[in-house]
Amino acid sequence: MTGTPEIPLHPTTVGVRRSTWLTVLGISVALGMMTLGSVALVASRNDTWKQAQQGAGNLLLALDRDIVRNIAILDLSLQGLIEALQEPGIGQVSAGIRQHALFDQSASAEDLGSMLVLDENGDVVEDSTSQVPHKLSLGDRDYFKVHQHDPDVGMYISRVFRSRLAANDFRFAISRRIPEADDQFTGVVTGTLRLNYFTNLFEKLRLGKQGTITLLRTDGHIVVRYPFDPADVDRDVSGGATFKRFMNAQAGQYVAKAAIDGVERLYSFRRLGKLPLILTVNLSVDEILAPWWRKAMVIGPVLLLLCASAIASSLLFRREVARRAATEAALADAAQKLSVIASTDGLTGLANRRTFDVEYDRAFRRAVRSGTSLAVLMFDADWFKKYNDTYGHPAGDRVLRSIGTCLRQHLRRPDDLAARYGGEEFIALLPDTDSDAARSMAERIRLEVEALAIEHSGSSFGIVTVSIGIAVASPCHGFDAAELIQAADRALYDAKRDGRNRAHDIDVSHGVNGPQTLLDLVTTVSYGGITANSSSS
Repeated sequence: MTGTPEIPLHPTTVGVRRSTWLTVLGISVALGMMTLGSVALVASRNDTWKQAQQGAGNLLLALDRDIVRNIAILDLSLQGLIEALQEPGIGQVSAGIRQHALFDQSASAEDLGSMLVLDENGDVVEDSTSQVPHKLSLGDRDYFKVHQHDPDVGMYISRVFRSRLAANDFRFAISRRIPEADDQFTGVVTGTLRLNYFTNLFEKLRLGKQGTITLLRTDGHIVVRYPFDPADVDRDVSGGATFKRFMNAQAGQYVAKAAIDGVERLYSFRRLGKLPLILTVNLSVDEILAPWWRKAMVIGPVLLLLCASAIASSLLFRREVARRAATEAALADAAQKLSVIASTDGLTGLANRRTFDVEYDRAFRRAVRSGTSLAVLMFDADWFKKYNDTYGHPAGDRVLRSIGTCLRQHLRRPDDLAARYGGEEFIALLPDTDSDAARSMAERIRLEVEALAIEHSGSSFGIVTVSIGIAVASPCHGFDAAELIQAADRALYDAKRDGRNRAHDIDVSHGVNGPQTLLDLVTTVSYGGITANSSSS
């Protein structure tokens, strides 16, 4: 029995199959590189974030201990003051001896404002800063009212207030009620702590340009926020979502946008011991990740380039193997046809978008070298969609060809270029053309299109018209080439917004130190009744 003979594979078929396997292998290697690199970058980001969290937590703990210790020292001084007030005969000694007996050396600490004894009416009867007490009545302070109405408060931390002896001296008070005699309220002892203590403490820390530290009461009133702003003092933030999260835990960390300035930060917070205070260290997320981003911006593009090169090489290899049967003549013929198609718009006969981009780049570079001006005119057929819907697409194509003819007739210089930019949009490139010449050219083309008198029932003018945006610049080295076209597009938008069938121009100028991306001058020209408006942007 004779078997069916095997048909040998054609060498080209074998080569294509081998190239396919090699391509798959190359792409797999590239994807593996990308995966490993991505995992490494993600791990690096997580490490950066964890270090920021740990650093903020350690800083928060150190500040907690310092603040609690100083408030405890002040409270001990107040308790000592109460004991001294209860000593027999203290009221009969001289003012100097009495002051020395009542107030210990901590009362003269740098950031301690003053320690006072208030009577049952809130009047100052003893003052650590003077043997003769200042004639002040502090019965309106919140700490006096609290102790006056509630004998069981214990130590009380007041809201921030301005000293009545120094206009720009912000303080808050630590106070205790003097034990009453015969169930009668006899007064309050209080010591004040200047906010300078906190600002001097916080400014030594390196938190970044957008990092903040906030100390606030559990009722939602800010005690101090660093960087210091008097407007933040005693601000009530109790209604914010951030504060509500503070009240739900003893300590914690989370990311949110600040209600005060809108910056996204990593919030690390904790309650200060048993005090009615909350301390937060807030680091900007952008500043935390900035070092990682710098690393990623170096590693990422290199990794992408390597992977893209590997994939591209694999695909190019397979494509070349598959295309080797093509002849040189066929390639030349295809290249010639493609060149014609690639450079010309088939409907209007004008240059197409790709050709314009190439010629614009050349003209822009030439203008930079020669120091001459360059003008870009962007055209748009008004209400063209309505025209297509009313008269049909063949009629719309005739309109586009007519507009293209108008452009071709007016752009006669060898270096001038008219192109179809897309849809009903056209664009013209005018080298060595200033603003006046560009406006004049735009107006001639606009009037030429208007003179065609092509009926357009969907237009407020009754005929086909165009709106034109003009941008002119004398670019120098460093000038962004895209800005000129963007400016022409914005001018076209303004022309359409202001009623269509008109031209708006923008002069994109620059100073002696280089280009400016902002628009220095905007001039609006409305035709059919001319109005001119100039404004600096």
